[in-house]
Amino acid sequence: MTGVTTPAGFEELLEDHCASIGALTRHLREVILSARPELTERVYRGWHGLGFHHPERGYIAAVFPGTDSVSVGFEHGADLPDPHGLLEGTGKRLRYLRFRPDESAPTHEHLVEYLALATA
Repeated sequence: MTGVTTPAGFEELLEDHCASIGALTRHLREVILSARPELTERVYRGWHGLGFHHPERGYIAAVFPGTDSVSVGFEHGADLPDPHGLLEGTGKRLRYLRFRPDESAPTHEHLVEYLALATA
């Protein structure tokens, strides 16, 4: 991603994670910003995540690196259509896609599709 500055604190967010989780988190960030270049980023240390903000819709999603997976949470995910049945979670608002370094579903194409739904 040429010309995109890594937000302050992003690499520090990944310091305690294994190489595969760090690489997957960086890759998902690239997928999100390539698909939705209008989004801005902010590291949320307290949430241990990287938030993405839409110029009109505000905070829409965040990437949360974990021990063995990386979740992409959608702020209003409970209101999103789930055409592939991939959204996880039972809360009143948040739903997320869970990515693991060794699995193929959900795919990056799914992520782009759910981002489009979240910004519509």
